[in-house]
Order: sequence, then C-alpha cells, then structure tokens
Amino acid sequence: MNRENLREHKYIITDDPYFEGRVSDHFKKIRAKVITLTELVKIEEESQQNIAKVLFYLSHYELEKSHSSIHEFLKLHPSVMCSFIIRAPIDYTGFQALSIEEELFFTNVPDDAPVIFLIKAIVNAFTSLQMVVDKFELQKRINISTNEISKLTRIGISLANEKDFTKLLRDILNSAREISNSDSGSLYLVEKDEKGNPRNLRFKISALDLTSDEFILPINKKSIAGYVAFTGKQLNIPNVYELSGKEEYHFNNDFDKMSNYYSKSMLVVPMKDHHDEVVGVIQLINRKKNFHSKLSLEQMKIDHVLEYDKYAEELVMAVAGQAAVAIQNNNLVHEIETLFEGFVTASVSAIESRDPTTSGHSFRVAQYTVGLAESVNLIGVGKFKDVIFNPAQIKEIRYASLLHDFGKVGVREKVLVKAKKLEDYELDLIRWRFHFIVKDVEAKLAQKKIDYLKKHGNSGYSEFEQSIQLEYEMEKQKMEEIVRVISQSNEPTILEEGNSNFLEEISKLTYQTTEGGNISLLQPKEFSFLSIRKGSLDFEERREIESHVEHTFQFLSKIPWTRELKMVPAIAHGHHEKLNGGGYPRGLSAVEIPVQAKMMAIADIFDALTDKDRPYKKAVPLERAFDILKMEVRDQHIDGDLLDVFIENRVYDKVLQKRLEGQ
Repeated sequence: MNRENLREHKYIITDDPYFEGRVSDHFKKIRAKVITLTELVKIEEESQQNIAKVLFYLSHYELEKSHSSIHEFLKLHPSVMCSFIIRAPIDYTGFQALSIEEELFFTNVPDDAPVIFLIKAIVNAFTSLQMVVDKFELQKRINISTNEISKLTRIGISLANEKDFTKLLRDILNSAREISNSDSGSLYLVEKDEKGNPRNLRFKISALDLTSDEFILPINKKSIAGYVAFTGKQLNIPNVYELSGKEEYHFNNDFDKMSNYYSKSMLVVPMKDHHDEVVGVIQLINRKKNFHSKLSLEQMKIDHVLEYDKYAEELVMAVAGQAAVAIQNNNLVHEIETLFEGFVTASVSAIESRDPTTSGHSFRVAQYTVGLAESVNLIGVGKFKDVIFNPAQIKEIRYASLLHDFGKVGVREKVLVKAKKLEDYELDLIRWRFHFIVKDVEAKLAQKKIDYLKKHGNSGYSEFEQSIQLEYEMEKQKMEEIVRVISQSNEPTILEEGNSNFLEEISKLTYQTTEGGNISLLQPKEFSFLSIRKGSLDFEERREIESHVEHTFQFLSKIPWTRELKMVPAIAHGHHEKLNGGGYPRGLSAVEIPVQAKMMAIADIFDALTDKDRPYKKAVPLERAFDILKMEVRDQHIDGDLLDVFIENRVYDKVLQKRLEGQ
C-alpha cells in the first residue's frame, strides 16, 4: 500500500490477511503502513532511530505464541512506541499472563465487530500513542533544555574563573563545539589600533591543529570570519562547498586540502561585548549527532554531517556572549596588572634614582628572592618539603621584593646617599681650618723674625732663622698628620683604636690665633661623626635609615591589595628582622618572621655584598660573600637552611651572568 505517510513512521502489524481490504475505504483516517510480524526489522531500518508508533493488531492465538519475541524486540528498540488491539472477544483477559506489559494493551475487537468500530479503535489507539509520543518528546526537550542550561551555567562559571588567557580561548572554543555537537572549529580575536579602532582579525586557535601558527585576516566581507567580524551578524551555512557565488564572502578550502578534512556545515558567530562591539569570532564546522563520535572523511561528505538549526544558533550565541564578557574581563585584569606593574617599576626606579650607587638593587633582590622561592618549591624532603608557593604567591613575593625599600622616599637624601662620616663641605671646612692655623703659625714666626731683627740686628740672625724654620716645619707636619688621621677616620671602615684615641686628644686641643682668639681643632659635632666605629652614619642617621622599613610598611598597607597579594606589606616589613630577635623594626623572633621575608633577607644581603663598588664599600668576591652570609647564620641573623638552598641551586647565576655580560 503506497498511500501511507511514511514520514510519520506509523505501522500496523497484523496477522489478519483481510485487514487491508476491510479498511481500504477508511485508510485516510489511519495513514499507517501495514506489515506482518516477520517484517518487524523494517521498522528499525525505515525510522532511522526516530520514534516509531506501532499498533499490533493480532489474534490472541498469534499473541500468545509470539509474545516473547515481541517483548524482546521492544526491549531492544526503546524508540518504538506501541499499543495492542487484540482480535478476541471483549471479555478476553489472557494477555494478563503474557510477558508484555499490561498497560500496552488498548482494547479487544472481535473479528465480527463492524468495520467502523475497528477503525475507531485504531484511530483512538494511534491518538493515544501520539499523546505518549508527545509526552515523551516534551520530556525529552525539557531534559535537553535542562541539560543545555546546566551546560551554559557551567560554561559561564568556568569562563569567569579562568585566568590563563590561552586556556580561556581554548575553553571558549571547546564549549561552543560541545554545546552544538561540532566536529571542529576555530577562534579569532579582533585587534585594534592605537585609537581603539578595529584593525584586523587574528586567528588564535583551531580545534584540529593545536600547534597551528597565528595569522591575520582583514576585517572585510571577503572571508567568512571577516564578514562576521565586519557585519556583526552570524552566518549559518548548510554546505560551504555549495555556495551560490552571489555571496559577498567566499570559502577558502586550503585548510581542508592541507589537513585532509572536509568542511561542510558551518556556523560562524560574533562575540560582542556590552558595547555591542565585536571582540572576536567563533567558527564552528560540521555539526554531528554525537559530540564524542569521530567522523571519517567519507562520513563528512555524506549525511553524517548535519545542518545547524535555530536552537544550535541560540545556544552558540549564548556561549559567544559569555565568551565576550570573559575575554573582556580577562583583558581588563591584564590591563590592570600591566598598569600596576608599570606603577611598581616606576616607583622602584624613582626611589633608586635618589641613590644611583644602588641602581638595580630592588630588581635584583626580586630576582634572587623569586628564584629562591622557586627552588624551595622543588624540595621534596626536609624542613621545606611542605612549603609550596603557587603562582599568585610567587607574584606576591616579587612585588614585596621590588617594593621592600620604597620607604626610603621618607629618608633625607643626604642621609640616604651619605658615603662618608662627614659631608664633603664639612671635611673641606676642617682642612681650611688647619690651613689657616698653618698660615697663622707662619705669620707668628714671621713676626718673631721681625722682632729679632729690630732687637738684635743681623747678629746671629742666620741661626735664629733656622730654628724658626724648624719650628714651622714641625708645626706644619703636626697639622698635616692631624688632617691625615681625620681624613682616614672619615672613611666608613672600622675605626682603628689608635685613631680613636688620637681623635679624642685632638678634640681637646685649641689653637690661639695671632689676634688672641681660640680655635678648637675639632668641633664636638665633627668629633662625634669621626668617632663612629663602623660605617658612615651616627645613631640618629642610622635610625632614620632603618625607619625606611616602617615607612615601606605604612605605604604598602594603604594599597588595597587583592586577596592573593595581601601578604606583600608583611613580607616587606620583615626583611630586616633577625632570627635571634635583634633585627628591626619590631625585633621579631624566628617563628614570627614570614619565610618569604627570611628569603628576602638573604637576597638583600647577598646583593649588597656582591654589587658593584660603592663609595662606602667594595664589592666582595662570591666566595667571600658566602663566608659572610655563613657568619650571619652563625650569629642567628639569617636562616641557614634557606642559605643552603640559595647556594646549592645557584639562584644567583642568572643575575651575575647578566651583570658580566653588561660589563
């Protein structure tokens, strides 16, 4: 019978050889294909996994004989929705003992019943089946919608939380492919010029070739992706190889040729931000029935590739919207990080410009400290086996190291850059004082010569003049020796005991001028500075320098750090603390000092020792620097285990190598 509507997949299975003849006048109402039990396999072949509505119109004899095979068929084919009309008396209940579920039995129709009664029973059975199918389809759509909504929610959460930009782009493409069952796809990003205008479209990733190089497309209507970026409209192409040629865009099949692929259906959608500006394009290729199935080249060319329907478009547009927000957020975070990085770099450069002799110190300390932290991460045993710094904590350590000396902005420049105990003008003043004394001595002796000549004439003058000259030379040598000791004591080295005593004697001496005035050879302030035992700073200046740590902490505490960077002020605050509690500014004990600050302390001392010569100290060789650091360990100033990691892992190599290359 050829009048049935096969697209509905409706079947009547009967053992009544006269059935078609009896219902021929009413077939328009039935509209089903009539087959026998032996033709059950046709249902699977013709319905192609779509839902089939099957009405069994069988005699109770045939049913009782074939119920097991029918039940087995129904078990293997869940897409078959069926109902049973039994050719039996109305009061027949034998079906209750069969393996087929009782709810599948619709009614009994005796063979001698009027045809119109049979027709109504068949129509009502199919109507009942249609209701079951409609309910099933509705539930299926609800389940699919719920699943898609759940997927979209997961995608949104995943994209919002992803910080790695490359992984974010891959997640966007994979999410769009999965929700649309796409076999492949690509992602492009819009690049802008200095004025913020779209410049070109950059290919970023492909689902097929994970190692493909990036390339640039112009934003115009010539290419498919360029067209979508230019117009802001999506394209849904059933078959890219069957374009009419009237389109403004064209398909480039070079990739298919190079990759042994066959692009067929294509859905290309723009990613738009909240300003409705296109930030990128998602290009999806070859929709399939099951996302996880693998398509061969031949399958792509035939009916295994589906067109993208309206629902798929809507789902992908939802993903594209979330993707645009995620990309914009990621770009915003990157811009903020770049801005802050620039602020930190500018701040460090500004501080170090006040003391050119320490230029680069903060950057090197950051490299050393981060290198030490990364080395600690590799330790699997011992004291530090459970100490792991994640990328955010490494960044935290780097910022704390870069800004550890920022508080020096609050230190007077003359103290900050003070190379020797006395300022240059103060030493010059002392030298001029002694120069004046020598000249005054010379004037006094010259007056003696005049007085002698007035009183004695030339008699014995030659001998007297020699004695006067000897006296002058002795006074001059004495003054020169005092100036030498003062100049030597002005150096920021350890003050020798002999010089210390000599300075004390000098400070007590005065000189009476020819005019009768008294001059102290050393002023109390000068003596105080020259008596500094080590370095160039006195107690108050030392306190002012040390106050930079507190200034740093106060400054850094005012910055609204993110949760990941909240330890920056505390780490920088502790880099001058000592394990024995003798550090500053708080005198913390070993357990109170953050391990990051302990690492920075080692880096800070190492760079101060090995950096280029400074006015107040000479750079020391590497081995000598290690010896000094080990002495610091013995004095319980720094952590010996961390120092071992620093030395054994040669954390300093890169910085020192770069310094050598610079020389």
